[in-house]
Amino acid sequence: MSGRRNSGRRGYSPPVVPIAPLIDVVFLLLIFFMLVTSFQNPALELTLPGSTTATSTDERSVTIRITGSGNLYLDLERIEWADLSSRISERKNEIDLVRISADRSTPYEDIIRAMDAVRVTGITGIAMEATIYPQEE
Repeated sequence: MSGRRNSGRRGYSPPVVPIAPLIDVVFLLLIFFMLVTSFQNPALELTLPGSTTATSTDERSVTIRITGSGNLYLDLERIEWADLSSRISERKNEIDLVRISADRSTPYEDIIRAMDAVRVTGITGIAMEATIYPQEE
């Protein structure tokens, strides 16, 4: 062969796949999936009680979540009741506020138990989370 590229047929050229548009599409898909996953709700679904006077806070905080069946989570990590005080004490210097988010069907006893575990650590900033209902006029 004398270096000819078209293997004997006149006018034949091998198919060319443009890479730049494919990279653009892959990049857009990556951005789409990153945005979609950032807007998802936390993995733990709770039915919070409602309040018309609830407010939102932006302090440095951790959230204790208690399910109706008594399972305990510290910032979405499942922990045991016996470990609650020690886990909060480890992060005491980083915390201004401890939020308690309990399912509507959670026994009141479990909420008080969580509040006591927080107070033992010396943290006095405790807030109860609720669903904010619009105020009636």
